[in-house]
Amino acid sequence: MISLHEKLKQLRKERGLSQQDLSFHFGYKSFTTIQKWEDGSSLPPTKILTQLADFYHISVEELMSTERRVAIPILGTVRGGPLRYASQEFKGLEYVDEKEGSPEEHFYLEVIGDSMINARIYPEDLVYVHRQDQVENGSIAVILVGEEATIKRVFYEEDKLILKPENPKYQAMIYTQEECETKPIRILGKVIHCKIKL
Repeated sequence: MISLHEKLKQLRKERGLSQQDLSFHFGYKSFTTIQKWEDGSSLPPTKILTQLADFYHISVEELMSTERRVAIPILGTVRGGPLRYASQEFKGLEYVDEKEGSPEEHFYLEVIGDSMINARIYPEDLVYVHRQDQVENGSIAVILVGEEATIKRVFYEEDKLILKPENPKYQAMIYTQEECETKPIRILGKVIHCKIKL
């Protein structure tokens, strides 16, 4: 469990800000107001809580949550459009509540392309992925086709694997069982949520 004042301090430090930086942003003359929020001797007004949540790109509910946060790596980019190579490079960290997962079992990818826009997955958004090699019919997943990765909705039909976009501009990709083995095609993980960046 974590208190609000500990959460405020953690959020500030995660972004490499000083108390002075934050006080300047919110129009306070000195950092003592921020210091009091973080040592628990005073609480931010309701209006400021909303502004703090906006500033940290989280909901007020997340800000007030008593769950501790863990760092999840952003491992690169993935296509949300025509298949192209998805880079596998460390791009930073995002934070989730402890109950939402661990860096051993989860990762984030930045989306490139627009094939999943009707599922509200846009370019530059971050998809939160649970590592697993199988998903339920109709799930949105990150799939590796040869050396190229993509995000699609996964369907199984008889002996075929269907990777369906959520944008009428694009056609579904259909693979036989043999193609799944020879390319090869494998599921890297299931998309749990999407962090909107635009």
